[in-house]
Amino acid sequence: MSRSAREYLQHILDETTYMMTSSTSLDKAKFVQDETLKRAYVRSIEVIGEAVKQLPDGLCQKYDAIEWRAMAGMRDRLIHNYS
Repeated sequence: MSRSAREYLQHILDETTYMMTSSTSLDKAKFVQDETLKRAYVRSIEVIGEAVKQLPDGLCQKYDAIEWRAMAGMRDRLIHNYS
């Protein structure tokens, strides 16, 4: 069974909510030192990028002010250029 656009949008919302709430009292120095948090953020960005790739073209065109390609592209850079 394939997932619906709504489910993919929910994944995007869940991951962005996680990153926003976990970064409220976070500064750059603390983030850079926290390996677990850095990996969690990378994973969240990967999930967002993959979810974006599954959205129907019509939905992305309808909301063209959102940088869908940039989100998917960041996922690709993280997955394929991990060094």
